[in-house]
Amino acid sequence: MTFTATKIVAGVISALVGFTLAIQPLTGQSEPPSTTIELAPFLIEPTTTTSSTLYIDPYSTACQQFSALAVNLGWPVEQRDKLEMVMHRESRCTPNAHNKQDTVGQSYGLMQVNSFWCKGPDSYLQKAGLVTSCENLLQAETNLKAGLIIWTRSGWSPWRTAK
Repeated sequence: MTFTATKIVAGVISALVGFTLAIQPLTGQSEPPSTTIELAPFLIEPTTTTSSTLYIDPYSTACQQFSALAVNLGWPVEQRDKLEMVMHRESRCTPNAHNKQDTVGQSYGLMQVNSFWCKGPDSYLQKAGLVTSCENLLQAETNLKAGLIIWTRSGWSPWRTAK
C-alpha cells in the first residue's frame, strides 16, 4: 500500500473531524460557536491608525516592550529606535519614574514629560483631554500618548538628549 501526500492530509482531516464529533455534547444540542476572539494580553489594539500592530515580546528588554507598545499606540515605527534611546536616557524605561528636582518643574514617566505640558487646566495635555493631572503621566500608556502628542507638535526638541 502506498501513501501519497493527498491521502495523508485526507486521513488527518478525517481524524480531526471524527475527534470533533466525538467530543460534542451527547444531548444532541450544541452551543453556537463563540464569535468573540480573545487576544493574548500582550497584544495591544492600536488606538490610532498605524501601519502595524507589534507583538510585545515578554522576554525582551523593558525599553523594547514599551517602544512596541508606543508603536501600537500610534508612534511611527521608524521612530522606534530613537524612542527607545530617549526612554532609556530619561527614565531607564521605568514607567513610574518621577523627577521632583527637574530645573524647569517636575518630570513624569517613561519619557519624563515636564509638568509644563500638564500642570493646570490650560496646559497643553489637559486641553487635549489626555490628562487631568500630571500624575496621570506615571501610567505607561498615557505617558507614551503624551509623548506622541508632544513629538507631533515639537519633534524631538523637548528631549534634548535625542539629538
